[in-house]
Amino acid sequence: MLIAAPLSLVQASPVVNLETTMKNMGLAYKQAHRAEDIDSLLPRLAELAELAETAKQAQFPADKADVYRQGLREVLVAINAAEQAALANDHALARQRLQQVDELRKQYHKERRVSWWRILFGGA
Repeated sequence: MLIAAPLSLVQASPVVNLETTMKNMGLAYKQAHRAEDIDSLLPRLAELAELAETAKQAQFPADKADVYRQGLREVLVAINAAEQAALANDHALARQRLQQVDELRKQYHKERRVSWWRILFGGA
């Protein structure tokens, strides 16, 4: 006899729209960067961290998955450092840590570019 699991126990893997999530991360970053005080900065950092966690659940190309997830882990470390600085009431340090998020974005976005050789000749 089969016993069906209650619907509340069955979890479907969420489908993450990575493009939308990344655009939302960009917006949250800009809002955090523009924050003039700790009270307005902390919610943006929390939102940014939540979006980074969501992005980690996305389906990445097999050849880039490890690199992208590593980048997201590094982004989360930088966000956490910014949050810790903000909680210590050090707005300048929080902004400096937040700048690391942008540097990581630039670094890892380079990874997503596909070379012309790969487009023309295929391969991994």
